[in-house]
Amino acid sequence: MGNILRCPVCQSELKIENKTYRCIKKHTFDIGKQGYVNLHMSNEKRSKNPGDDKDMIISRKNFLEKGYYKKISTELNKVIADDIKRVKELKKGKVEINILDVGCGEGYYTNLLKTHLERDEVELKVVGVDISKEGIISSARSYKGIEWVVASGTNLPIKSGTLDYVICMFSYIDPKEYRRVLKKNGKLVTVSTGKYHLLEIKEIVYNELKMDYYKPSSDIKEGYNYEELKNVKYKVEIENNKDIKNLFDMTPYRWKSPKEGVKKLFGLERLEITVDVNIDVFQKK
Repeated sequence: MGNILRCPVCQSELKIENKTYRCIKKHTFDIGKQGYVNLHMSNEKRSKNPGDDKDMIISRKNFLEKGYYKKISTELNKVIADDIKRVKELKKGKVEINILDVGCGEGYYTNLLKTHLERDEVELKVVGVDISKEGIISSARSYKGIEWVVASGTNLPIKSGTLDYVICMFSYIDPKEYRRVLKKNGKLVTVSTGKYHLLEIKEIVYNELKMDYYKPSSDIKEGYNYEELKNVKYKVEIENNKDIKNLFDMTPYRWKSPKEGVKKLFGLERLEITVDVNIDVFQKK
């Protein structure tokens, strides 16, 4: 399968030579010893290490590997696999599929998707992009066979019109940039929190409960057709205090919660939570 990465400096195609990505204008980017490449064009006025820090990445990795959110992965994988099956039937044979997971973090969902699709004998290229260097390092250490890239999701080092699927899970959505990198009729798949997601944590931590939630369809309109919504909702018991803390630390609540509420939450040894997420599928026109 062809390379889909482009140079962040001049936008020409990047090719691998030994352990270095190089473009025709001789801009070079070395593959780190963990197996990732940094294609982020940093802005000195901003943080030199943007995105989730090491503690947040560790918390999320430790929590996700316990399987509490596995059903989200299962449903997402089914959405993608069913769509690829439909494409294969239309084309009556093997198809080459390019997938980007933007905002991939520690790579948990990315790896499970790749593993699932490989069982279906799909010829596959998977790229994981995150602005967090710590997240990409963790991904590259844990999961092989995926191109791990440090980059901004709003300025992707991806050639235009090369992707069959862009997946954006619990991350900032840039519809215009995703439309650029998608093929015609390619799919944008978003995963976002629903109305009741982690309701029990909010009830413990906050004095005033807000039930509003973000709907991607309100922003993803121009250049897309809205295809489907799949809701994933279930209850699961968090089994110990450490997992409760890890869950809290991987959410936005970490930054803006009253201390008394957090203290009350961190005093618990077990907690049943509601998982409520929406998988929305959009097709590029």
